[in-house]
Amino acid sequence: MTGSKGSIRDLFPFTTLIQKKLSELYVETGMRAIDVARTVALDVSYTATEAYAAAVVYEVKSSKVLEVRTGKYDVHFPYIPGYLFMREAPPLLKVLSEVKTQYDLVLVDAHGRLHPRRAGLATIVGVLIGKATAGVAKSILTGRIVGRGAIRPIYIGDQIEGFYVKGSKEFYLSSGNLMSVYEIRDWIKGRNLLYPPELEEADRISKDLRAISSEKNPS
Repeated sequence: MTGSKGSIRDLFPFTTLIQKKLSELYVETGMRAIDVARTVALDVSYTATEAYAAAVVYEVKSSKVLEVRTGKYDVHFPYIPGYLFMREAPPLLKVLSEVKTQYDLVLVDAHGRLHPRRAGLATIVGVLIGKATAGVAKSILTGRIVGRGAIRPIYIGDQIEGFYVKGSKEFYLSSGNLMSVYEIRDWIKGRNLLYPPELEEADRISKDLRAISSEKNPS
């Protein structure tokens, strides 16, 4: 990775503007929960200088993986909460472009609208490719969880922007693009509140690729 911490900080106004402009291109509705037959799950793992991305196409009814695509890419931006898209969008978009199987919904291991600027990685990916996307994150970045139960709304201001879900795991669900937060809620209810196994598979594959590379190129 090139550049000093100072030069990275100099990019913050630019990256913030990108997020705000892409947030304005968000489309709330499009895909319905009942119409999601296939998903593609995206995840990426890192070494200091390389990203290992995986895309897993999954047929929900049969619980079958239909296609897997992977790729290794250079890393050009550090991990900074709130600016994940600068680090992860390039490898995820590249590996997604290799997918041949048709899919209905993109699942991203990150936030969508549940973000300080309403433009997490899932929203940015969804807007750029013009597809329905959902953010499925393991930790919360912003917002307040209200109520009790296995699925609870998360508010930013007076708007519901996501849901806390406690099923097989605890996770945070939000709209990325072209699918409302309520349709995404209904979709996860239809899958019995389970953390998507296709995301677990994408996570496993990306980490396995990283481990194999580390064994071949020990530091």
